[in-house]
Amino acid sequence: MASDLRSFLKEWEEKHPEDVLHIHKEISAVQEVTALEMKLEKQDRFPILVFHNIKTVDGRKSEFPLITNLLGSRTRCARLFNSTFQTVGRDFCDLTRDRARKPQMVSKGSAPVQEVVETGDQIDLFKYPALFHHYLDAGPYFSAGFFTCYDPESGIDNSSLHRGWIKEKNIVRVNIPRVQHAGWNFFKHEKKSRDMRCCFWLGHHPLACLASQAKVGYPGSHWEAMGGLLGEPLRLVPSATLGDDFLAPADAEVVVEGIMEANKRYAEGPFGEYPRYIGGQKLNPQMTVTAITRRKDAYWHDILVGHPDNQVMGGFAIEGVVYEAVKKRFPSLTNVYIPLSGVCRFHVYLQFENPPAGHAREAMMLALIQDDRIKHAFAFDSDVDIFNEREVLWAIATRTQWDRDILVFPGTRGGGLDPSTMGPGEDASGAIDATKPWGVPFEEVVNVDKEVYDRVQLEEYIPGDRLYKIPQERM
Repeated sequence: MASDLRSFLKEWEEKHPEDVLHIHKEISAVQEVTALEMKLEKQDRFPILVFHNIKTVDGRKSEFPLITNLLGSRTRCARLFNSTFQTVGRDFCDLTRDRARKPQMVSKGSAPVQEVVETGDQIDLFKYPALFHHYLDAGPYFSAGFFTCYDPESGIDNSSLHRGWIKEKNIVRVNIPRVQHAGWNFFKHEKKSRDMRCCFWLGHHPLACLASQAKVGYPGSHWEAMGGLLGEPLRLVPSATLGDDFLAPADAEVVVEGIMEANKRYAEGPFGEYPRYIGGQKLNPQMTVTAITRRKDAYWHDILVGHPDNQVMGGFAIEGVVYEAVKKRFPSLTNVYIPLSGVCRFHVYLQFENPPAGHAREAMMLALIQDDRIKHAFAFDSDVDIFNEREVLWAIATRTQWDRDILVFPGTRGGGLDPSTMGPGEDASGAIDATKPWGVPFEEVVNVDKEVYDRVQLEEYIPGDRLYKIPQERM
């Protein structure tokens, strides 16, 4: 059976019923879903949420269920491809790149996503439960719509997350920066004064969604990366209105096909973005919808931007690339973590086993140039759990003197959505070396013998029903 969203949801809910929450009470697409998700996040709870009674932005009851927070848990994402919380980044890179698979074709009309084809006056994006996420947003947005277009020279696909403002029932204004691959594709079309065929596809197996974040060369196929992570070829189908050579995922829930106008720009935004700030209004191109194809009972997939559902998924590819680049040059590296506290983009933690003098600092310099969004690098010894930020801050507090352990590199690039960014060549990146001095005695960490620690089990001293009633406290 082909991998898709509903097969995943059925299997996952059977194995982990506590991790899927169905909500049948009426809730508004205007900020209410966001508020509920934020309250769960404050309790450190990240279940998959399925809303069955959504009121759309124009007050209608949507006939389509909404699914969100699908990618909000690092542990859940890792389990999907038999990885772990600690190694998910490097395993992600291995599967999406080294085990990539070519896609498989499905004939037009036989694909699940083409059970219903809406064109002309049937097109009405406002009947779908697209969310108005935050109080300053311009309106309802595609946030989990994977924008797909093709390089006009090679014909190679590109699928990536780009925000899309549903401005009218058949008009979407799309943020595609020139520096990203979709922007390069559009630039090539515009040089020839040609409009660009494109689509948003929504709702698929979460591994397909994750693989769209894979770092591929330009031009490079995300279809093949998705096959690698899924462990089977991604199924593709010719579009309904854009020609048989324009392909989209056959097992998606919804595909919105359209034409992007060349050499025209329109006001788009504001919109809450991944750094947890409101991204301002910009001039961006506009897509005119030519068809909506979908399953009869389609799920509408949303990603809550600026929160873990958005941030976690984007960190795996960066984490894996950093690990590979640094490990190749510095074998003492044992692990890499790009934490949620830095929105899975800006901070990178490097862990080493007895790094020789200078290695940790040189390794941090190398890590900083692997992605222009990485802003700060931190180096730690193997006795510091880099996945526990209390230990990270403890190591910084007790193993650094900032007059000698901080490195600052002015005149670097910055991430485009970082509100502190001044512009290319005007920003700075930095590093903190919290490793113990090479060859110099250093104080030992307080601990108990491992045999004692393993022998003492909480449940043997505190009954389980009492243990789990102890309040959680983030410190």
